Amino acid sequence: MSSNELVTKEIKDSTSVLDIAKLMVKTKVGSVVIIDGTKPVGILTERDVLKKVSAENKSAQEVPAKEVMSSPLVTIKTIDSIDTAAEVMVKNRVKRLVVLEEDGSMAGVLSMSDITKKLAKILTDDYSRYRSLRAILDLE
Repeated sequence: MSSNELVTKEIKDSTSVLDIAKLMVKTKVGSVVIIDGTKPVGILTERDVLKKVSAENKSAQEVPAKEVMSSPLVTIKTIDSIDTAAEVMVKNRVKRLVVLEEDGSMAGVLSMSDITKKLAKILTDDYSRYRSLRAILDLE
């Protein structure tokens, strides 16, 4: 999980998709967690903007973010495993999960890319370890 990717925006009736898209560009993220007070209520992703606004020939300035955001928000807890996170993503057909602390506060966003990178590192480390073991066994 990358906690520096956690970008939030307080939702108001006047908040447009364009407002959120500009925030994504400014903060260099692919999603913004929409909050009501301190409570996360949805998420708006680049894909949402493309599928629900651009592909339908709508003006991002005129479309309220509330209409496009994915809600209810799919979340996991910080104590959940990567396996659990992947299962939740597949079951709910999402690529990002908001990760919550035990008290309900937001810890970050976990993406499918985060999981893929972690698994790739594990596989690379295992391969290197087994390669060095093989070299040791070949010496005997």
